[in-house]
Amino acid sequence: AIPGTSEHQLGIAVDINADTNKSTNDQVFQWLNKNSYKYGFILRYPSDKTRITRTIYEPWHYRYVGKEAAEEIYAQGLCLEEYLEQLH
Repeated sequence: AIPGTSEHQLGIAVDINADTNKSTNDQVFQWLNKNSYKYGFILRYPSDKTRITRTIYEPWHYRYVGKEAAEEIYAQGLCLEEYLEQLH
């Protein structure tokens, strides 16, 4: 990220590494994919949204957006950029 633009610096993102094996088939990542929205987190860079996010798929990178927004993003299958576009 360009200096000063990292979601980590803002304190709204976490990288979750359950093991040295970063396989998305791992039980931890499966659980996160199905449940993180319930706690206000979204998978920030989904594999099917790289053209929109302009960032490679990062199965470990989760961003806090709040429970309500996370539930909408999850239910509609959106990435953050698509969700924000709907708000305008």
